[in-house]
Amino acid sequence: MGKTVKPIIAGWLDIIAGVVWLLAAGFAVLVAIGFSVGFGAPHGIYLLRFWIVLVVLAVIGLMDIVGGICAICRRRWFLALIGSITAIPVGLGIAALILMLLSKDEFRERD
Repeated sequence: MGKTVKPIIAGWLDIIAGVVWLLAAGFAVLVAIGFSVGFGAPHGIYLLRFWIVLVVLAVIGLMDIVGGICAICRRRWFLALIGSITAIPVGLGIAALILMLLSKDEFRERD
């Protein structure tokens, strides 16, 4: 069976979603800095919540980017699938997930 462009398209959708997640993490940093500067940093629990959100958004964004790279290289289908699943809240993940499921046979089992 010949190779198609499905994994490449899914990979780029995952990478774009990862960048969106990282931009959201950057926005969380700006909000956290604004809270710490604007309120004199006495609101520790709120600042901690923003940093937790930052870490979660950054990890999801990195998972998307790693999954997109795996999809483009047609290696580690499971990581590419996870990248497509974590891209769903951005809106690009549904198309990426469908393309990943359709192109499972194009991935190498062992590297």
